[in-house]
Amino acid sequence: MLGLSHWWAEVDLLDVVGTMGVLGYVGAYFGLQIGVLKGDGYIFPAINLVSSLAVLISLTRDYNPFSVTIEICWSVISVIGMSRIYIVHRFIKLTDEQAEVVRRIVPSLKKDRARKFLNIGRFLDADEGMILTTQGQPIAALSMIMNGVCHIERGGRHIATITAGALVGELTLSSGEPATATVRTVTPARIFVIEREGLLRFLQRNPEALADLERSIAGDLRLKLAETSSRLSTALGE
Repeated sequence: MLGLSHWWAEVDLLDVVGTMGVLGYVGAYFGLQIGVLKGDGYIFPAINLVSSLAVLISLTRDYNPFSVTIEICWSVISVIGMSRIYIVHRFIKLTDEQAEVVRRIVPSLKKDRARKFLNIGRFLDADEGMILTTQGQPIAALSMIMNGVCHIERGGRHIATITAGALVGELTLSSGEPATATVRTVTPARIFVIEREGLLRFLQRNPEALADLERSIAGDLRLKLAETSSRLSTALGE
C-alpha cells in the first residue's frame, strides 16, 4: 500500500494523459470486437488518433524514438482512414436505379464496395420476348428486374409472373447447375445483369455481400412461391 501511495504521489499530468491514451486504444479495440464501434465509421479512427496524440504528448518527457515512431505512424494511419471515409461519403454517388440494386441485393455494403459491385454488372433495356434463362441450360448471369414484366415457364407452361425487384437466375447461380425454368420478358423491361464469374469472385472477397445475397434470394423465393401458389389455387378453383 505504501508503494502504491508513493507511485501515485509521483504521477503527473503527462502520466495521466499517456494512460488515457492507452485506455483509448484498448477501449476502441474492445468496442470494435463487441460490435459497438464500426471500423468503417469516423468514431474508431478518431479515438485512435486522439489516443496516439495523447501518448505522443506523454512521451515529451521520457522520449523514446521507437515509441514516438509507432505513435506517429498510428496518427497518420488514422488520418488516412478518416480521409477515406470522407471521400467515400462526399464523392461517391449512386443514381436512383443503382441505389435500388444495392438495397435489393447487397444492402450492407458501403458506398465504395457498392460501387465496385455495380461496376461488374450493367443495365440493359430488354425488348419483349428476350430470354433471360433457358430451362436446362447453365446460368450465365444474375439478373434483377428494374421494371417490366417477365414470365417464368417450365416445360413450356407459364407458372409465374415476376415484375420489378425480382431476381432471375439466383437459385442455381452458385452451384452452376442448369436453370430450373425459362424466364422471358413479356413487355419491354429494364434489367440489371451481373455475370456469374465476376459475381462469384466479388462474393469471395466480400463475405458480407454473400450473406446479403443469400437473404435476398430467400426473400425472392418466398415471393415466387406465393405467386405460384396463387396461380395454382386459381387454376384449381376454376
